[in-house]
Amino acid sequence: MQLINNYDFQNKFIYSIYHTIYFLFLFFNGVTTLVPEASQEGSLRGFKSYKDVTTFHYTIPKEVYRATWKFAAFMDDKNCMPRRVYIHLRWGSYPVISLNNTTMPPNMYSEKNGMIVVTAMTTYKAETTVVVPINSPEPGDWFVGAYLSPWDEQVQQQGIGHKCHYSIGSIGIWSQENGIESIPIGVKKTMRTKQPSTYYKIFIPSGAWSFRVTVWGCSFTFNSTNTRSNLCIKGLALQGRTLPIYNHTHPYVMKNLTTSSNYSFIERSPYEDSYYYLLVASDSVVDFNVEISISECPVKIMETNLKNYWATNLNHSVQVQSLPFYENLLEFEDEENDMKDYPCPRRFQLIRVKQVKTFSSVYLFQGREWLTPWILLLSDAYPVIAQFNILSLVDVGGSLDIGIHLEVDKLMTKQEVTVIACIRRARVPDRINGQIVCDNQRMMMNLSSVDRHEGNLLIPYPQPDIWHIALQVKCFSNGDPVRCDIGEILVSLNIHTRKCLYSGSHPCGHNGVCEEIHRGLLYYTTCSCFGGYKGWGCSDSTDVHLRSSLILTSLMLVISNIFFIPAIYLATKRKLYAEALVYFATMLFSSFYHACDQKSVNYCVAKYEVLQYSDFFSSILAFWVTLIAMAQLHLHLVSFFHMVGVLIIAIGVESNRTGLESILIPLAVGFTILIGNYVYRCRKLKKWKWPRGLLKLCVGLSMVILGLFLFATVETEANYQYIHSMWHATIALSLIFLLPSASNKVQPDIMIDFPTSHCQLLNLNCDSDSPIFTVLDKPEFLTSGSH
Repeated sequence: MQLINNYDFQNKFIYSIYHTIYFLFLFFNGVTTLVPEASQEGSLRGFKSYKDVTTFHYTIPKEVYRATWKFAAFMDDKNCMPRRVYIHLRWGSYPVISLNNTTMPPNMYSEKNGMIVVTAMTTYKAETTVVVPINSPEPGDWFVGAYLSPWDEQVQQQGIGHKCHYSIGSIGIWSQENGIESIPIGVKKTMRTKQPSTYYKIFIPSGAWSFRVTVWGCSFTFNSTNTRSNLCIKGLALQGRTLPIYNHTHPYVMKNLTTSSNYSFIERSPYEDSYYYLLVASDSVVDFNVEISISECPVKIMETNLKNYWATNLNHSVQVQSLPFYENLLEFEDEENDMKDYPCPRRFQLIRVKQVKTFSSVYLFQGREWLTPWILLLSDAYPVIAQFNILSLVDVGGSLDIGIHLEVDKLMTKQEVTVIACIRRARVPDRINGQIVCDNQRMMMNLSSVDRHEGNLLIPYPQPDIWHIALQVKCFSNGDPVRCDIGEILVSLNIHTRKCLYSGSHPCGHNGVCEEIHRGLLYYTTCSCFGGYKGWGCSDSTDVHLRSSLILTSLMLVISNIFFIPAIYLATKRKLYAEALVYFATMLFSSFYHACDQKSVNYCVAKYEVLQYSDFFSSILAFWVTLIAMAQLHLHLVSFFHMVGVLIIAIGVESNRTGLESILIPLAVGFTILIGNYVYRCRKLKKWKWPRGLLKLCVGLSMVILGLFLFATVETEANYQYIHSMWHATIALSLIFLLPSASNKVQPDIMIDFPTSHCQLLNLNCDSDSPIFTVLDKPEFLTSGSH
């Protein structure tokens, strides 16, 4: 188990939960098992795209009748603003999150699919927790997505001031049933209850078309008050894959089963290759008889001759195994008739063809020597069912794209041919009188040879399971249903998994980019929108700005770098060629980086990471070479300290380019060199003297301070283009006032403070344009009395 260890109060919260779990485990030992699973703390961010969602993954074992999650949201300072946290839970795959009811693509299936949403508030201490109990949870993978409501966050360098951090801790507790007895299929079995609510499990194999569970012959084995009223079993429930809960709302619950009555569950579209769980509730220990009868329709992987197969199987009906005669089954008689006298439909398992790229699987029909998306429909009397597997963790992080195309030769028939397609996860679509009935209209397509030949359905973050597509043909003549006079109807099933939503070079359309997110074993894709577009497929244009405005704000960050041109010109004129080169590189790399960094209108001459590194490196290096130039060191020391700065800045930017230390360390070292050299000259002169050009120095430093103030305190995500452009301008223009003059570049060490006439006699430059940080000291030949 992993524990949250970032903050002491969070540790106390988690440890208290574990102590509670341990107590409950001891208390319930022998009846159920409480299985805890902890997840590490995750940072919370404001939701702008799905990459801002904190994702947790849990694995619930089988035979768990209740899962309980506990969440606590924190902030790292009591002065931080409390914020609302949204927590989404979903079985099998990542939650599909649509913020503020943004529109979805028209062909996208956007229903919640059992997703649970709760909210919490961040607190400084573990004052409150949010408890989410779920009865009868499906076993397997569960995913939790958490995020904050978005706000206009301040853009600041790491380490400047205190930036509030929000986090969430979570823990799951599973209440599991142990020792569930299995009931065999096809034989009469006498079972005995062990407790007031006793579970039994029934394995339904792959290929099962329907089954029936009948309970009768209940008798008491232990005297109780209920024996006088003949109430033997007070409740029955049958549920696939999960444990039913007595008194919990369920369509298959029956009460008041006496010693002389019986009850049957008939499942026409069962979960295959799965366990069903029978719950028997009684106030006494009772014996009862149970029998399971099953009918099967095999699933084929390969078919060599479609016509021969269909002709052979038309004469074979689904045979429901004989069951003992019971009373009170009249209400199920119609359902039985629906299942009895219809042939097995053609059922095919599609082959999963895995390609090199992630989320790029294709599902095809397999022949003896071929793979094809085409299927042949030979009759309008019976459906054809194709099924395919979506794998857990592997396929759930993209989108499932199901396209169906109807191909009918209009020369072969004058009828209108329609194909009804129903898509359903986990179970075969329901049938009535042999006809497909789709319980979810969003998962159904109606194709016609007259007007609509194609249908398409996008399912984001599909849940892992066996997915079924049932196809039913119908024909019409003058609007009236008739028997089809065409012998062969071709339908193409184009089933793919893909990154984000769409095929081609624009998986998120033209208003977003598809991002791949890796978090440990979790891997998924999401659309990151730009230009004001939002929504799952970046198709919601509610907040779209004018394109001219987007281009203008994007160009501001690029064009604002032209303010480096005066500094480049001045440095070149004063023969500070190294400094001019660094300023030019800073202007160039900053322009390229910001041109690539914009989401609305971007242009990248190189990889984004390369441009970002170059911008950060050259910007800090520009500060460094300016400080070294202001220090007016010996000429042979200038190149040395330039290389020192390059090494320090390169390591710092590579370690953490957004960290405050990558800026502060080079600036601190540079200022130390500058001030140290100034103090050294004053001591050598034995006189404290203010630097020349103090006014220029103050103006330059004021502009630097103004730029830093805007950068550190005013800049937010909403005004980033404007404030950051001002930062470019103020910093670039400050160089004009900080650069030393050219005269001292030639004669840096022998300036002296004596009359100008002596300077002229010695051919020295002592005018008022001397560098601002130069203190004039006397040369040795003057201090020794020479003239």
